[in-house]
Amino acid sequence: MKRAAGLLLLPLLLSCEDSLDKLYPETPPVQLPAATQAGVNTFGCRLNGQVWEANNTRTLAGKVITPTAHYRHGALRIDAFRRLQVLGPITNFRFTVGPVTGPGVYKLGPAEPQSGGHAQLKTSAGALAYATDAQQPGTLTITRLDTTGPHPFVAGRFELLARARADSAGFPASLRITEGRFDIQLSR
Repeated sequence: MKRAAGLLLLPLLLSCEDSLDKLYPETPPVQLPAATQAGVNTFGCRLNGQVWEANNTRTLAGKVITPTAHYRHGALRIDAFRRLQVLGPITNFRFTVGPVTGPGVYKLGPAEPQSGGHAQLKTSAGALAYATDAQQPGTLTITRLDTTGPHPFVAGRFELLARARADSAGFPASLRITEGRFDIQLSR
């Protein structure tokens, strides 16, 4: 009798399996954000050919955690942190550029005052840092800089080659960043 009852429950259990699959939605694939100019807080690129997208996260109070952009007295700093679901060594991007006067192409070289700007990438927990250098400078192109509107923002593109600053055991010696784009509200 117990065996017959078990056979009767088998179709019911199999149908539950299908409904459990739909209970937890799949994580959407990581994609490059659209190239926009509206302050929608996006940041992404191809890192050695793989898509890298920053979190677009806010606190409960509505404050943007990442990506962020700070612009003060002509100095622009952009920070972005990676989505946790993505595999790969790089978790943080930081661009520092100045003086920025408006749309244009800005050089990303070594982290020296006379270089005008630089990029720094870090691995999880800061295990290894990568940076642009004088031999292979990158570029950060600002396509729109709105500092006076009701929602100030900066938008643009970037490309660069970053080299490891120390022994890169277990990590690539350099990283090629292509198709980079950002559209971020400016922090006040």
